[in-house]
Amino acid sequence: MPSSNPLILVTGASGFLGSTVIHQLLEAGYRVRGVVRSSKVDLVQEAWVDYGDRFEAVGIDDLIAGDFSGALQGVSSVIHTAAPIAGRQAPEEAIPVAIDGSLNILRQAEKAGTTKFVHVSSTITVCDNDKVPGPGGSDQTWNSVTMEQGFAPNVEPMIAYAVEKKFSELAVWDFGEKHPQIDIISLNPPFFYGPFAPGFRAPEANFSELSTNEFIYQLLLDGQPLHKLPAWVDVRDVARACVLGLSSPPASKVGRKRILLCGGWWGFRDAAEYLVQVRPELRERINKAAWTAPPATKRWIDNKRAKEVLGLEETPWQESLVAAVDSLIKLEKEWASKGLTPK
Repeated sequence: MPSSNPLILVTGASGFLGSTVIHQLLEAGYRVRGVVRSSKVDLVQEAWVDYGDRFEAVGIDDLIAGDFSGALQGVSSVIHTAAPIAGRQAPEEAIPVAIDGSLNILRQAEKAGTTKFVHVSSTITVCDNDKVPGPGGSDQTWNSVTMEQGFAPNVEPMIAYAVEKKFSELAVWDFGEKHPQIDIISLNPPFFYGPFAPGFRAPEANFSELSTNEFIYQLLLDGQPLHKLPAWVDVRDVARACVLGLSSPPASKVGRKRILLCGGWWGFRDAAEYLVQVRPELRERINKAAWTAPPATKRWIDNKRAKEVLGLEETPWQESLVAAVDSLIKLEKEWASKGLTPK
């Protein structure tokens, strides 16, 4: 437990990752201030009521121009998880939010005297989609997408997302180089999955509220197209990396802290075969498309730095998968008890 109960600001506090980060911080003894949209303040505040005054939700609706000065008072570190999900917003909205929103928070954090800034980026920044699988990339490489590609007419969602994440992270690193007094940690995970945190709320029974756990839910919905994701990581491991980043050694000792994260890679057929062993009651629910899905691609993400710098060990994919499925089934029952049908 932290000796002085430092106060941590977490953006995206109502999200899949943000709520997991908050849970781990509170369990570790930190005080937490979570940033959410104003419309969600009461919902999120109630979600963590058991932690008393160690949690506070604040509403800020504009990441690009919002005033964070009040939210940053007394804050020692920022964990920035808020970011548009691929394909959920038009590129002309998502890209500025990712870049200018991150810089707005970082500038104000540095001005307020914050000493650490943990930025959640993505492995999509390190290499191009057509190089996966393959030699891939490392913490020293970047994808080749251009800003112009991100704003091109009818741009593919993943290309726009690659632009969003690349240039957001580059902007953060550029700021860090000019302001070395703030310690920057960039975490680069693939899409994550796993259980929802106790404080996660999804009251509207909307698939979009599931974040990337929606791809796991598709495994239980026959007729749904299965996503072709090549890489996975447990959301708890990403959150753990965020928390460990707060006490990580300075860059002067370990070099630039651009940390690739990764869990075990699996295909939907692997998932189906494992689920019928450990959750046989779900056999009839498993999406038939899973049984003919291609095998997992070979893992190329090297998470050695996550182990060396953060001391992070990955969760076995089987454990992550079952935790995600169990959590989705529980949420599904909650929706059903309220007469809600997911859409």
